[in-house]
Amino acid sequence: MLRYNVQILPAVFTPMFDDGSVHYARVDALYQRCIESGFKGIFLNGTTGECMSLSMTERKKILETWVQTKKKNNNDSFKIFAHVGSSNLMEASEMAEHAQSQGVDGIAMVPTFYFRPKNLADLIAQCKYVASAAPEVPFYYYNIPSMTGVNFSLTAFLELAIKEIPTFAGLKNSFNDLVDYQQCIHMAKDEYALYWGSDEVFMMVYAGGNRHYVGSTYNYMGDIYFKMLEAYHSGNFERLTTLEAEATAIYKILNDYNSLIAGKEVMRLIGVDCGPVRKPLSPLKASDIAALQERLQKTSFFDVALAKSNVKI
Repeated sequence: MLRYNVQILPAVFTPMFDDGSVHYARVDALYQRCIESGFKGIFLNGTTGECMSLSMTERKKILETWVQTKKKNNNDSFKIFAHVGSSNLMEASEMAEHAQSQGVDGIAMVPTFYFRPKNLADLIAQCKYVASAAPEVPFYYYNIPSMTGVNFSLTAFLELAIKEIPTFAGLKNSFNDLVDYQQCIHMAKDEYALYWGSDEVFMMVYAGGNRHYVGSTYNYMGDIYFKMLEAYHSGNFERLTTLEAEATAIYKILNDYNSLIAGKEVMRLIGVDCGPVRKPLSPLKASDIAALQERLQKTSFFDVALAKSNVKI
């Protein structure tokens, strides 16, 4: 058994019935999948969870269901980080307060993306407002410009947030400006947690000092990342390169079908049925599902997805 100083959080899906309503009872299966895969926590109600297609009431109940599942399994060490961001800042604040009442380990938020912050001062003010509703919970800024249209220097943001937000604990970043992000790693040192959100360059940022991750592919191919860590720490860089190539082949296939939509399909294929995506997203056609499965069978995907990790992280 190996232990690495790294925290990897699957960005979990929201299970749904065929009509698009939330299937809360299937949270237990998702929890068991996390445990069997070797993970010790989750990132909830994020992009992978289709958060912006959910109502505030649904997001609260999903969180409550995960908390109840954790308690039912007597797993106090299992971490739950809840995304509370919304285009309605008052709703974000209410969800932050609710998340604190549920005992979460951290909250994160995207900025408002309809009436967007015009400058860093506006963004800091938004974050400070929401963070203040949960003054006992670590706060993280969720940076995903591809979805929000908000794109400021994270280094500049980090410098201000540390000064202005009492509960500021770090970032969840899904933007590939590696130069800016590397500077954040140096600035944060061991005081702030920087969660990297683009799985495709997992090991590249690990080699640069990153030790915190949130991503969707950890739901179904976590074992390949554990093997990357083993190869890296044993100095087997040829093996590491092979593993990265295998992962890249899988990413390319998933991206051809929209990785979020395909992700729900592959969860079903490996025995954890999360149902379809909710409108406005459209589920894959039967022919696309068959093609997706056939293409994945030509990779190491199913060996990876069905493996149970023996690596302690």
